Amino acid sequence: MRKLYNKFCDLKTWKKASVLFLLFFTIRFIFGICSEFWFDDEVQIYLIGVKFHAGGHWPFFGPDVIYTNSQIPGALQGLLVGIPFYILPIPESPYILLNLLSFFSLFLLGFYIKKYLTPAIPEWFLWVWIFTAPWVMNFSTHIVNPSYVLPAAILFFVSFLETIPAFRKNFLNYNLSFLFMGFSLLWIFQLHMSWILLIPFIFVAFFYALRKGVRRLSVSALLFLAGCLISGIFVIPTFLKFGFSSVSGGGTSSNVVLNLSNAAEIFNVIIRLLSLASFEISKFTGCNTKERVQFLTENIWAAPFILFAIIIGFIQIFWMVFSFFRKYDIVEWKAIKKLMIFAILVTFISFLFSVKGPSTHTFYLMLPLMIIYSFYCWQRLLKPKWLKIIAVIFLFSNLMFHLSLTLHNYKFHSMYKNRKSPLEAIQTKNFYALGNRRNFDKNQ
Repeated sequence: MRKLYNKFCDLKTWKKASVLFLLFFTIRFIFGICSEFWFDDEVQIYLIGVKFHAGGHWPFFGPDVIYTNSQIPGALQGLLVGIPFYILPIPESPYILLNLLSFFSLFLLGFYIKKYLTPAIPEWFLWVWIFTAPWVMNFSTHIVNPSYVLPAAILFFVSFLETIPAFRKNFLNYNLSFLFMGFSLLWIFQLHMSWILLIPFIFVAFFYALRKGVRRLSVSALLFLAGCLISGIFVIPTFLKFGFSSVSGGGTSSNVVLNLSNAAEIFNVIIRLLSLASFEISKFTGCNTKERVQFLTENIWAAPFILFAIIIGFIQIFWMVFSFFRKYDIVEWKAIKKLMIFAILVTFISFLFSVKGPSTHTFYLMLPLMIIYSFYCWQRLLKPKWLKIIAVIFLFSNLMFHLSLTLHNYKFHSMYKNRKSPLEAIQTKNFYALGNRRNFDKNQ
């Protein structure tokens, strides 16, 4: 732990973190509070915290799984949204905590990538992109359960890579990595059904631990369980009140069904995984082509930048696919390609047992891994001067898109359409002033 502390304690690192914090935390926070609020999923997640704050009742269950009228067990989601209201009883307070968590986890990921994995990547590109990529901005800044998944997913995959010989950089203590993986697993377990995707990676980590000897395996297993207990402690009250079946599923086990129709989705899964690290914006500009075209016409001043970035986004995905079949003189290149195949197979196979088809947000926790792979692809691409110029224009276009989206959402979708409603719910401790929880809510 002291080694990790020392890595972040040099003056240069803290100066960099301070500048990035002032710039990107502010941008991301403003974007978050102006993002979608009144959509059903966002309101329901927000209500879990408001309800906890209003009545003081322990939130035994978290997010809803609407496909099967079930709920995810554990209090973490309610606490993450609700506790900030005790400190600052205004509608924006949960956004502060969320953006602090996501900013520092993204800084951890960027620091790890730049210093240990792809040092050749230009810093100006890395930091701007890692904080403002569309899937990063739109699902780590506003109140919805996948936003809270990202900090733990980053911690998990950085820790996981430190347990694999091909990637080990001594960034984290080896045994401490298992503690963090256990912590991350039970964190995500209480927020999103995608936690199951992490299990195969955990088996791989323990496989390599076994090769180090039984003693090392035993220590790693104990620390992993300790990590599970730290974040999993919020599930224990649910177990005590509702029994073990509620903890193992909360009714969510009904989402696991044999669905062979998803066998034809392999290429869709690959493209959607890669899109997590590219300029893919269709989900954020409308539900259909008509709405997306309307968004462009309403923001005609930004349309040239957006269209340019969309073209680069397609090129990004093409280049990541093309790079996979190229030979690079990078130490970890063969290992990262094997890891990508493994991630694709894990994600694809999981949907053979899913009640629904693959949607990008359902495997959002894979984003850190896709970001890491993408930077392996970018670092050689950004050497020529003319490509650096294109990259600068692309990053500027990305920022123009998010500025236009901020203005659009502020006007049509943000809480500021009717801020009085959540404010009244918080200050009067009457969550009905904001809305009603779904009728299958198990929290008392």
